[in-house]
Amino acid sequence: MAFFSVPSNWLVVSAIFSFVLLIFHRKAGVILAILSLASFAISDFSPLGNMLLTPLEQRFPEGVYPANIQGIIVLGGSYDTVSHGYMSTIVLNEDTEPMAVMVDLARRYPNAKIIFSGGTAPSVPGPREADIVKDYFVSFGIEPDRILTEDRSQTTEENARFTARLLQPTPSSQWLLVTSAYHMPRAIGAFRKAGFDVTAFPVGSRTHGWHDM
Repeated sequence: MAFFSVPSNWLVVSAIFSFVLLIFHRKAGVILAILSLASFAISDFSPLGNMLLTPLEQRFPEGVYPANIQGIIVLGGSYDTVSHGYMSTIVLNEDTEPMAVMVDLARRYPNAKIIFSGGTAPSVPGPREADIVKDYFVSFGIEPDRILTEDRSQTTEENARFTARLLQPTPSSQWLLVTSAYHMPRAIGAFRKAGFDVTAFPVGSRTHGWHDM
């Protein structure tokens, strides 16, 4: 059902359905086709997408971060594990910024643990994303004993719950959470619900604030 969680996929289904209606019920098909075309035009050529993303990305803006942190948590999803199962090279998804920034953060905070949280679906062949990511970090000179992986979670809620269980954070400990800016509100909410107080470190903004509307 993940297919239907993407709004653009609904537009594709609507376009296909309008074609079918054109064959059996011309008037209804024409109406649905016009609505589908209008929806595509609005989503592609209007600022609607940015208007919806900007509040999410602005919820946790960049700020002053603690100097003494115990660890840096990054959420999975940057690697195309499906393609990686059939290829000998690492294949990146669109949201690559969380992985890219981790190398710099590891050097900025040399005493902090590096935690990757993200599981691979059982149906996906090949190595697990957690193993791929750990090798990626090690290739950039991060010591293997600094890296912890949580490789069972399939949702943001599980990211938070399983990571909290793995780390057992104290109330006074400081942790950075790295994920895409638009995903940060959901992630922070999940971690707070799990009783894990983290500091947001959003990356990969897709918008440039309200002045671009």
